[in-house]
Amino acid sequence: MTPREAAALATIAVIWGFHFVVIKLAVSELPPMFYAAMRMTLVAAVMFPFLKWRAREMRYILPAGLCLGAFNYAFMFSGLSYATASAAAIAIELHVPFATILSVIFLKDRIGAPRIIGISLAFIGVAVIALGGNHGSSEQSSNIPLGVALIACGALSEAIGAILIKKASGFKPHELLAWFSVIGAVCLWLLTLTVDSGHVEAFAESNKFLIISAVTYSAIGGSIIGHSLYYWLLQRLPVSVVAPSVLLTTVVAVFFGVVLLGDPFGPRMIVGGLLVLSGVGFVLFRNSRKPGSKAPLPEPGGLP
Repeated sequence: MTPREAAALATIAVIWGFHFVVIKLAVSELPPMFYAAMRMTLVAAVMFPFLKWRAREMRYILPAGLCLGAFNYAFMFSGLSYATASAAAIAIELHVPFATILSVIFLKDRIGAPRIIGISLAFIGVAVIALGGNHGSSEQSSNIPLGVALIACGALSEAIGAILIKKASGFKPHELLAWFSVIGAVCLWLLTLTVDSGHVEAFAESNKFLIISAVTYSAIGGSIIGHSLYYWLLQRLPVSVVAPSVLLTTVVAVFFGVVLLGDPFGPRMIVGGLLVLSGVGFVLFRNSRKPGSKAPLPEPGGLP
């Protein structure tokens, strides 16, 4: 990497890593899907001019938008209301093993023993963290297993969306983000109005400066700036370099969670985190280097 490319990668890691802290603080003030709907509405407002209708591809884009713009955030933000930011940042990496498994089922990809071992390590690592019990110190971090399970569901949703995008063609990255944000905003508002309650009361009692700052950071920083830098790197560097390197985001997220939020960081978190990162990193590297592999690499539309 050139210094400029390394700086872009570091910026992505900091933006997305800190985003877990932002989300955690926001969902302690508002119902999770309510906050997610506000975030995606702002992204949709900014990206709306880039919407392009391509009739033959919409059969993939519309369901992919549900997976990468709505269901993933509904599960992940809800999970963050129970799990710590650190645990969430590690568990969401399961979207890579899930996507690889789905590529075998639906894209007829073939994987050998090395990737099977990597997938197994990732799931074992998340299980080690989830089965650690309720080791949070506050009501918002009081049910780690439930939170990790919800985040794993969000990771599965992202993996399904990645498979659908693999089947689509002709859309530019910013056009995909535009569709994901519009579909996500509509669906998340329907979900939060159906499932959540007390929106007006929660917003009235919330820290308005925190909420406005969080929504702005999520939409502009997490979605638009972070995704733009990610695609810029993919245009300049081999995928085998960029994809595994983005795992630095998880390391940064854990650091911020521990330092800023006081997340517990004991032997269980260390062992589980290392298992997940090593397993996912190996799968990513093999997916990007193996000739003919159909397993999709991480799509930033589905990242936090």
